[in-house]
Amino acid sequence: MITSQRANDSVLRVALDWEVDAIDPPASFGGWNTGRVVQQIFESLYEDDLEDEVASPTRLVPALATSVDISDDGLQYLFRLREDVRFHDGTRFDAEAVRFNIERMWKPDAPQYSPLAADYNRIGLETLKSVEVVGPLAILLTLKEPFPEFLRYMTQEDAPGAHVFISPEALTKLGSSGIADHAPGTGPFRFDSRFSTPFGSGVRLRRNEDYWGGRAKLKAIEFKPYPNLEDRYRALVDGEADLAYGLEGSDLDELVRRGFVVLEGQAPYVWYFIFNMRDPVLSDIRVRHAIAHAVDRDRLSHDIFRGHTAVASGMLPPASPAFDEEYSFPYQYDPNRARQLLTEAGVPTEWRLRIVTANAGSGQLVPVRICEHLAENLEAVGLRAEIVRTEDWVSYCNEWRSGLPEGAGMSQMSWGMSCDMWLQQVLHSMNSSPRGFNAGYYSNSDVDRLLDEARQTTNDKQRCRLYRDAHSLIMNELPVLPMLTLRRGSVCYHPRVKGFRNPRQNWHSFKNVWTDSDI
Repeated sequence: MITSQRANDSVLRVALDWEVDAIDPPASFGGWNTGRVVQQIFESLYEDDLEDEVASPTRLVPALATSVDISDDGLQYLFRLREDVRFHDGTRFDAEAVRFNIERMWKPDAPQYSPLAADYNRIGLETLKSVEVVGPLAILLTLKEPFPEFLRYMTQEDAPGAHVFISPEALTKLGSSGIADHAPGTGPFRFDSRFSTPFGSGVRLRRNEDYWGGRAKLKAIEFKPYPNLEDRYRALVDGEADLAYGLEGSDLDELVRRGFVVLEGQAPYVWYFIFNMRDPVLSDIRVRHAIAHAVDRDRLSHDIFRGHTAVASGMLPPASPAFDEEYSFPYQYDPNRARQLLTEAGVPTEWRLRIVTANAGSGQLVPVRICEHLAENLEAVGLRAEIVRTEDWVSYCNEWRSGLPEGAGMSQMSWGMSCDMWLQQVLHSMNSSPRGFNAGYYSNSDVDRLLDEARQTTNDKQRCRLYRDAHSLIMNELPVLPMLTLRRGSVCYHPRVKGFRNPRQNWHSFKNVWTDSDI
């Protein structure tokens, strides 16, 4: 058994698949890598229970709030806040701090207002009507309309955006333009420094000795980027890292043989392509259906990822509330059917499908290889394809958010949430880029109506049914092409890592983790 002192001296080294974006969670866009880091530093009023490895979707538990009273009409949320919580700079956390942070993302005439933070967090706060401090440790949020997923949405710390809290004193002093990497949170770890690595900037966190929930067991955490899968795998095997994310497609059986822990489990994740619905060729539903029939997703999962992934059944990801295990993807691999549809659509022989992708990135598997697989399948049915690659992941995210440009036929992304509002976030017409994350400009009034109704429906079963009905319409029209979900290898670690829990989520808590140097 490791001694208490040695546990408190341990440092966890984590291999990520890309650099961490600027650490200002409400205004950063770096994907799950950034979310996995800020999860350790910042907190919201409610959070996922990241110690529960069974619940699907994750259970919601009080964090900076101790409780919430929700009015019968679903319009008022009275939060009771935790006592004796301080930000990392010593500033007291209270109702005024909550108001200050919410107004940064919501109130245009507030001096601390950030248009970027407001943009990234709009989905979660656009129904907010008022914020009222009703006591030093009590705050009342009133909505314009019912939004039963309000609590669950505030747990989504996957960047872009996050409903977490930063020291008002620091934000007032540094401003939105200067707070990045200097933002004090309330979590069990605090930002220490950036450091250079052979593959980009790493991030070091150190323990918050005054954490309200009790001191973490780790003294520090080092997050290091390894964009290449082979480098990330080798870092774990050679002892440069204790834990690694995103090893799907590597030799996981060899890791097991060497004694490493290779985790399996579902997470709210979908790797998908987005069609440009403004393209005159792709606006023909027969062309989109043809592409779906042309791609062999089973072979992609088996040959490239060694079966560590699973083919996606749709755009509702596993471990989300409305996920339907009985639903199956409507378009089986059928090259002959693809050719027939392309002939019926009369696709011009000179037309070329331009596929936009990042070379690598946060939670991206190996995106270029997936794009190459699609291009090979399309050429086999007579459709020419060209892959356009972006080197930097964060730059790609920002370009992707602005929407597919003219001449680009498809882009790719990996995303998903344990909150069904994600379906609205990426496919409702009101969220068409550049105002939102509907990067292919899909618009369907029937889908919009179902998503709007689902958003306000307080009955869980009825809301789930509405999301599934919207999903069926979306899959019939196919503005997006879901490809893969995760199964095995998204997290792997050395047996020296103790206390790690793997909830059905894309990020984890390291508060109760420690490393045993004798192993």
